[in-house]
Amino acid sequence: MTQPTSLSFAICRLAVAPVRRFADMVSEMTTQVRFGEGVEILDENRGMWQVRLCHDGYDGWVDSRQFTAPQAAPPLAGRVLTADLVGWATHGAEKRLLPCGTPLPAWADGALAIGEEIWKWNGTVHHLPTVPHWGHLLAEADRYAHTPYFWGGRTLWGIDCSGLVQTLLLHQGIGIQRDCITQVDEGTTVLSLHDAQPGDLAFFDGTRDGGRHVGLVLGGGEVLHSSGYVRVDALTARGITVRETGHLSHRLTALRRVTEWGGFGS
Repeated sequence: MTQPTSLSFAICRLAVAPVRRFADMVSEMTTQVRFGEGVEILDENRGMWQVRLCHDGYDGWVDSRQFTAPQAAPPLAGRVLTADLVGWATHGAEKRLLPCGTPLPAWADGALAIGEEIWKWNGTVHHLPTVPHWGHLLAEADRYAHTPYFWGGRTLWGIDCSGLVQTLLLHQGIGIQRDCITQVDEGTTVLSLHDAQPGDLAFFDGTRDGGRHVGLVLGGGEVLHSSGYVRVDALTARGITVRETGHLSHRLTALRRVTEWGGFGS
């Protein structure tokens, strides 16, 4: 392995790139880096970089060919996101098909910076708000309906349960950790479902579906989550009841509040 130099940061140049558990192209994908997101380079092994994602601190291994050349300064975080469902970003003859929610670093007048490269985005954009808005989150969540469950995924092309929650909250300017086993430490405890509010995070142990799980409380006895695909199911003090079958798929174990929401009834 090669120790990192003073040029210790880089930016993803593809629409989305896999982050793997080990320094092997066929190793398990644990998360993804999106176009415009920066990483800190921790180590190098046969063309793969061990990196830490700048936006949430997640560690893993990436293919260095999918990133800009290393740079000394930490990349700027994108406070502007793509708002079109999908659209093309261009840099000369190069094109990238970007899904909604892609960060656009140093955005100004239709241009953005990926390292030293200037890219063009002619679509609509979303500016991260200073106050999270519940109605806007619901509108964004509707775009992800029926997105397939994809372990490690973070886009509407495939997303897992914690990736869905993290992505929707980030759209409202709220940063949380990547995995549900660490997301459960975010915010403050909500004592019971009776005390829960729309926008709270609900955590579960699996029954038939197995494993730990997280969803977003919608209110009215409903939860938004990614299980098989992004869906809305019934939520009770016991857990998630699958609407089509009536079986209990996940047992409720914890509730957390990560922010207060504006925009109710608007």
